[in-house]
Formats: sequence, structure tokens, C-alpha cells
Amino acid sequence: MSTISQQILQDVEQLPEILQSEILDFVHFLRCKDLKNRKLEMNNQVEKQVPNGKKIADVLDRMAARGSAFSDISDPVEWQREIRKDRSLPGRNV
Repeated sequence: MSTISQQILQDVEQLPEILQSEILDFVHFLRCKDLKNRKLEMNNQVEKQVPNGKKIADVLDRMAARGSAFSDISDPVEWQREIRKDRSLPGRNV
């Protein structure tokens, strides 16, 4: 057992059982968080190994072939303002 583990164990043993229960909950939270981060890292590594530029190009080609992508937006600036109307942007007054 590492010295950090020993210190944690000593400190936890001195706490009331209700606080020890909270510590156990927190440890479970940290384990789940670590597992989630490891899964994300593995997924990112897999995604990095498989280039998706060809997939993106195919999607853009299909959109262009339809000819109607965003054709109903006459004023892009006004469209963007309308989309963002319900929330303000940090650091901006507009």
C-alpha cells in the first residue's frame, strides 16, 4: 500500500461513519469519472487513427448536389442573430 493510501486510510478512520459514507460515495464518483475519461481517451485515439476527411467530403458533396442547403437563408447575419436571440454571448452586448 502506498504512503498516500495509508494516509487516506488513517484520516478516514478518524471520521464519523456518516462522513466515511460520503467519502465512499466520492470515491465511487471519482472511479466513474476516471472510467469515463479513459473511454473518451480510447475513443479519441480510435478516431485519430481513422481519418474522416473522405466522409466529410462525401457529405458536403451530397449537400451541394441537392442545391438547397441553406437556400432559404437570405441574410446569414440576421439568421445568426435570430438563432442566438434566446441567449446572450459572453462578453458581448449585441
